[in-house]
Amino acid sequence: MPEKYSSIPIRVNMRIKFELNKTEFIIRIIKQSNNIYQPSYICETDQAAMVYSTPTAAINETYKKLFNVQTRYSGPLVMGFDDEKIAEELQVGVLFFPFKISVHNITVFIFALGSSTLEELNFAGTGYQSSFSHKFRGKQSLIVQSILKDKCQIDIYQQAEKIQTYSGVSPKDVWSKLKILNNIDEKELFGINNRHVIMAIQNYIDKPLCCVTDWSNVQIMIQAFEQCLKRKILVAGLNWNLFFIEWKNQQSSIIELSSHLTWVYSENYEFIDRELQAWR
Repeated sequence: MPEKYSSIPIRVNMRIKFELNKTEFIIRIIKQSNNIYQPSYICETDQAAMVYSTPTAAINETYKKLFNVQTRYSGPLVMGFDDEKIAEELQVGVLFFPFKISVHNITVFIFALGSSTLEELNFAGTGYQSSFSHKFRGKQSLIVQSILKDKCQIDIYQQAEKIQTYSGVSPKDVWSKLKILNNIDEKELFGINNRHVIMAIQNYIDKPLCCVTDWSNVQIMIQAFEQCLKRKILVAGLNWNLFFIEWKNQQSSIIELSSHLTWVYSENYEFIDRELQAWR
């Protein structure tokens, strides 16, 4: 079976306006506090502002209220996500967009990347997350898979409430604790055997994370910090971003690293080589 792959060019608070039956519709993407792993959708044309789990439901239910007909529209198509030019424009300046792959007719969403030196995980690592919907204990559930620092974890949600957590040293180990989908390779379920995922992880590893012009971009800077600095900095709660802000605002183009790190460390702090090398 050929691999299926598609990018999902969405972000929280993004609003898309379009016209159906000579009526203006506006779909807004939101993040609900009780389920950070799945986007929700509001059609602002509907004064009731109902929250829906898919753009298709938001559009069709609002259309039905307005015109009292059962016309069906595909949400992603109406919103223009099938148009390559629109998708490319939406991705400009964004380091990573979630995307979906098909694994044995299961749609798996890859919504966060992380890397490691572990070849057996195809170099996926801490921070990597994927999810899909499937029945668990007889009820439709959201299954969230995560690779953490020293384990793999599966969290299961039903109606936005976490009902179960499983942990193991590998995808195979953690999936052995569930009584579902045991006929599918565990790495495939995590998504890390998929060539598009492998390519995305490799790009995540290889791509230069940021340049001076990116230092005001919080999303880019947080990713750079997570990948390059976080595990090598010994001081918890450090205001690391202040260093880059002060450096960018200074008049001189030359900076002496150790002395200027006093912007974020105490004056008498003693650095070890590993920590200084991380800043360099």
